[in-house]
Amino acid sequence: MRKILLFALMIMVSLTVNVLPVFSDDSGGSDSSGQATKKDECLLESKNCGNRVVSIQDKIEKLKEEIAKGTKVYTPEELKLLKQKLEEVNKTLDFLLEK
Repeated sequence: MRKILLFALMIMVSLTVNVLPVFSDDSGGSDSSGQATKKDECLLESKNCGNRVVSIQDKIEKLKEEIAKGTKVYTPEELKLLKQKLEEVNKTLDFLLEK
């Protein structure tokens, strides 16, 4: 019974966070050091995602890159949201790899 509930929960999470497949937009500004300074609205708010399909592993890397930009680009609330999304995607990937 416990496994069924866990399985149902993970399915709900995977459907909620839209991880299979994820659409992303690579557009973004960059400063003189080459690091992008524009917020990734696709990761943050599911806006302006374009039509490129991204794997779960690619989404994890993109979230890590965006979190690394820190408060120069994102507000503390936005960083918290990105970290939550990273945690959810990692949990979903772990669940899928258990099978």
